[in-house]
Amino acid sequence: MRTLDRYVIREILPPLFLSLLIFTFILTLPPVMEYLESLVSKGVPWGTAAKIMLTLVPQALGLTIPMALLTGLLIGLGRLSADREAVALLACGVSPYRLLRPVLFMGLVAAGATQYVMLKAIPDANQKFREITFDVVSKKVENDIRPKVFFEDFPGWVLYVRDAPNTGGGWRDVLVANTSRQDATELYLAQRGRLVLSRPDRRVDLILSNGARYSTGKPGETQIYTWPNDLTMALNPEDVFRRF
Repeated sequence: MRTLDRYVIREILPPLFLSLLIFTFILTLPPVMEYLESLVSKGVPWGTAAKIMLTLVPQALGLTIPMALLTGLLIGLGRLSADREAVALLACGVSPYRLLRPVLFMGLVAAGATQYVMLKAIPDANQKFREITFDVVSKKVENDIRPKVFFEDFPGWVLYVRDAPNTGGGWRDVLVANTSRQDATELYLAQRGRLVLSRPDRRVDLILSNGARYSTGKPGETQIYTWPNDLTMALNPEDVFRRF
C-alpha cells in the first residue's frame, strides 16, 4: 500500500469511526431504554442488565457499518476536494481513478465486517440474549408469585398461593383457575405447586401435587377429578417470556 493510499484511508477512518459510534448509539438507544426499564423494575442486577444490552449492539451494526462507511467517504473525500488537494493530485499527474483503490479497499473491509456481523455476530448475540433472559426468568418468575396475592400475568390463568417458603422449592396451598374458555371454568386446588422451566425443550410447566380439579360445563353440572401425585400443566412459554 503506497503513501497516497494510506493518506486517503487516514482521511476516511476518523469520520467513519465517529459516524459508526453515533449511528449505533442512536439505533440501540430505544430498545436499550425499553428493555432496561423492564429489567430494572424486575430487580435484575445491573451487571446482568448490561450484558443483555450488549447483545443488542450487533443488530444495529448490520445497518450502521455501511452507513458509517458512506459518511466517512463523503467527509474524507469532501475535505480533499475542499482543500484543493484533489487539484494538486491532478497537477502531479495522478488520475482521479487512482483514488478508487483505497476506496474499494475500504469497501471490501466494510463488506467483510458487515457479512461477519450478519452471519455470525447477530445469531450469537440472539442466542446469548435468549440464554440470559431464560436464566433471569427462571430465577424471577416464582418470586413474582407472592403469597395471598392473585397473579394474573399469564394470559388465561389466575394463580393464588397461601404460602411460599423463603427457601424456595414451590408454594403451599395453591389455587389455579383456567379462564381461557368463557363457556367452561376449570379450578385446581392443590397442596403444593411449583413452576418448572426446561431450557432445552423451551417448556414451562406448572406442576401441582395432591389436589383436585373442578370443571363446569352445563349449568348445574360439575365434574371433580382428584390426583394423589403430580399433575403437569404446560403453559405457553411465550406468555411467560413476554413479560421480560
